[in-house]
Amino acid sequence: MNLPDPTTPLNGIANARLPAWLLPAGWPLQAGEPVTADLRFDAGKIASVTPYQPDQNDLWNARGTLALPGLIEPHAHLDKTFTIARSRPSTPGLLAAIETLHQDRQHWTADDLRQRARKGLAWAAANGVTRLRTHIDWFDVAPPLAWLELGEMPHTGVTLERVALAPLSLFADASAADRITRAVAESGKHCLLGGFIHSSNWDPAAMRNLMQSASRWKLNLDLHIDEELSPVAHGLSWLADYLSQTDFSGHICCSHGCALASGSEQQAQEILSLLAEQRVTLIALPMTNLLLQDAVTGRTPRQRGITLLKEAQTAGVPLLLGCDNVQDAFCPAGSYDPLDTLNCALFALQLNDIFDQQSRLICDIAALTGDDQGGLPLSPGSDASLVLFPGSDSRTWPLHSAARLVIRHGRLTHQRTWNQELSHES
Repeated sequence: MNLPDPTTPLNGIANARLPAWLLPAGWPLQAGEPVTADLRFDAGKIASVTPYQPDQNDLWNARGTLALPGLIEPHAHLDKTFTIARSRPSTPGLLAAIETLHQDRQHWTADDLRQRARKGLAWAAANGVTRLRTHIDWFDVAPPLAWLELGEMPHTGVTLERVALAPLSLFADASAADRITRAVAESGKHCLLGGFIHSSNWDPAAMRNLMQSASRWKLNLDLHIDEELSPVAHGLSWLADYLSQTDFSGHICCSHGCALASGSEQQAQEILSLLAEQRVTLIALPMTNLLLQDAVTGRTPRQRGITLLKEAQTAGVPLLLGCDNVQDAFCPAGSYDPLDTLNCALFALQLNDIFDQQSRLICDIAALTGDDQGGLPLSPGSDASLVLFPGSDSRTWPLHSAARLVIRHGRLTHQRTWNQELSHES
C-alpha cells in the first residue's frame, strides 16, 4: 500500500471499508457486506460519504482497508497511570488497589503527574484516539494538584475531558457538595462531576446532594457506580428511581455497574428500562473488572464481574467500552488502545458482528457526551479524523490489527506498519 504524504492534506479517501452502523439506510451491499466508501474532505472536515466509484485520482485509494472514525477512550485515570513499577498491591481486589494508590500519592508532584499523563495521551493519540475522558481523584473541597496540572497540560490531537472523582461521603454536607461542584463548573470546558458510589460508602442523602449540585451548576455526570458484585448495591437502582421522578438537565454516564449482573433479572430489566428512558450511558470496563471482581489469592474467579452489556443493548441504553486503569495498582497492563479493550470484550462478553456493529462501542461520541445533534461520526461537516487498519479484514478485526494509519483533520499524523511491528517485537 502506498501511504499518503503526511505533509500534505488529503482531498479524501477512496475505497475505504466502513462499518455498517456508520452508514445510512439503503447503503448497497456486496456478498452481505457494505460496499466500500469514498470520503471527500474540505478544510479538514467531511464533505461527503458515498459508495465507491473507481478512477477518482484526486483521492487516496485505501484499497478496501477497514476504517473507523476517530476512536474514543471514555474512561481512564491519567493521574494514576504508569505507577505499577513503584506501587504494586500485595493482595488482589478493588479495595487493596485503592489503598495501594493512596500510598502512591506521596509521589504525585507536578512533574510526576505531567510526565505520566503526557505518556498516556501520546500512546492514545498514536492508537487513533481523538477524545479521552480521565477521572481524577478528588479528596477535599479544593481541587487537587492533578486536576490543576492536567487542566493546563497541552494535549495536541486529543480532546481531554476531566471528571472529578470524589468519594460519595464528600457530598454528605450540602455546602461542601456545592463548593466541589462549583469548582468543577468554574474549571472550564470539558469538565464533569463524578463520584465513587459503593455499598461501603452508601448514603442516599449524599447522593441527593450530588445530583442537586450538578443540576444547579449545569454539569454533566460520570459516576463510578456499583463497582462490586453485591446483589444489594444501591447506586444504579437509586439513580434510576431518582431520574424517573426528578428532572435532570445534563447527561449522565454510569461507569462499571458490575452489580447489575448479581441481582435478579427482573430488577436489572427494570433499572435498564429506566436508564434507557433517560438516555443514561453505561460504560463497561471489561479488563479491570475481570481483574478486580471476585479476586481472591490462589483462587480462580467464578464470576466475570462485568455489567449486563447485551441486556443494556436490548433495552436501548447507550453503551461504550473503556480501558479504565493502565499500568497501575488496579490494572498492571494496558496500552490506551481501544482495540485492546474491544478484544477483551469480544471474548468476555461473547460479542458478535464485531466490526460492523460492536465497533460503535469505541467510537460513539454522542453516547459519551449526550449530544445527538451532531449526527453520526463522519457525517458531512464533522472532523475528517479516521483510523485505518491495513492488513486486517472484517472477520479478523480487532485481532491482527496493530498496524494502523491515523488521519486527523484530513492529514496523516501517525502510522504503524507491520514491518515496524515485527522489528519492534524482534
